[in-house]
Amino acid sequence: MNPISQLLDDNVKLALLLVFAVHLAAIVVMVLMQHHFHNEEINILVSGAVARDENYELVIHNELTKAYSFKTK
Repeated sequence: MNPISQLLDDNVKLALLLVFAVHLAAIVVMVLMQHHFHNEEINILVSGAVARDENYELVIHNELTKAYSFKTK
């Protein structure tokens, strides 16, 4: 293998690694944002139900993303 093709192979590997790292970072950021915003929504819903003296049911379906279902009774 000549030095130029070796350099191209190294650059392709580096580019693929960079693309993978950027995608992984984007996924992590999106999951963290979803967790944060769902947590904020839950706090608002619960405090509203408590303020109106309503019974409610809160089910967390996914702890990582804080996916939930909420209903008042």
